[in-house]
Amino acid sequence: MKNEKNILFAVDSSDFSKQALLKTGDLLKSNNTFRLVLFHGAADPNAILPPELIGKDARAIEAHQVIWNLEARKVLDNAREALIAAGFNPERIATIFKEKCNDPAVSMMNLVAAEAIETLALGRWGKSSVSRQIIGSNTYHLAQLADNMPLWVIDPRICSNDVLVGLVGAPISQRVVDYTVRYFSHLKDSRFTLFHVIPPLPPHGLDSVDIVNIETNEDQQKILWEKIVFHLKDYTDKVKEIAEDGREKLIKAGIPEENIFLKIQSQKAGIARDILKELEEGNHGILVIGRRGFKDIKEFGLGSKASKLLIKARVFNLCLVN
Repeated sequence: MKNEKNILFAVDSSDFSKQALLKTGDLLKSNNTFRLVLFHGAADPNAILPPELIGKDARAIEAHQVIWNLEARKVLDNAREALIAAGFNPERIATIFKEKCNDPAVSMMNLVAAEAIETLALGRWGKSSVSRQIIGSNTYHLAQLADNMPLWVIDPRICSNDVLVGLVGAPISQRVVDYTVRYFSHLKDSRFTLFHVIPPLPPHGLDSVDIVNIETNEDQQKILWEKIVFHLKDYTDKVKEIAEDGREKLIKAGIPEENIFLKIQSQKAGIARDILKELEEGNHGILVIGRRGFKDIKEFGLGSKASKLLIKARVFNLCLVN
């Protein structure tokens, strides 16, 4: 199917992972263009031999390996059966099992091209996460690694399907808007809020040297201020243009116009913290943002704001768009 959207979802044996998958299936099951590819990587059984097998002969260890992999495969079977029982079309479910998988994040990235994957997804926590962790280690690793793929981080404890779309005056926000329309416009009853926090002075694109080296000459100060005002207006106009494009595309996709909102505000506590406050006060359950904004630093998997939101945002689906 030309418009098919393939999502690679990592599952493990934890109840949190199962609930994350079921909530995702519930989000998508009404749209036949979604296909869920379930992935489970089993750790190398030789790396964690039970004490009673240490020093045993090769046949005993081989039997342990067989049982280990059979049990690991049941994770996928159980996940698939749970999805089907919840109403997801079995024809739109595929499974992939990998033996001796010591790095699930890398294994998932290696499957992207072969399986025509558009989006990666997994629960906020997994089986190996401890209670004091704010995010699972595999989830954090994949968030840093998948710099060319959209990623969904799922927390099934959040119920709202209302969507908050974070915008900046940069090309990434056009991709964020287009991704939102492609993946979430089937949610006809959801609210869509296109949200932008105006950054503090100086705005992006204004050379900081202009401010550092400015003399206390009134004419120079006037020129600088005019330049700041111009950049702020240009920046905000770009955001409004992207937001209007998003509004039109959402309406064309069938979202009622009264369910679409544009909100632009000056920074208050900080851009990330302002987004967190908007999430909480607006009861949004889906946050769609770009992985990076203006500071497209390739050495880092995530921009500073995306990284803060990954750690602190409490949403059903945090979607990071590349």
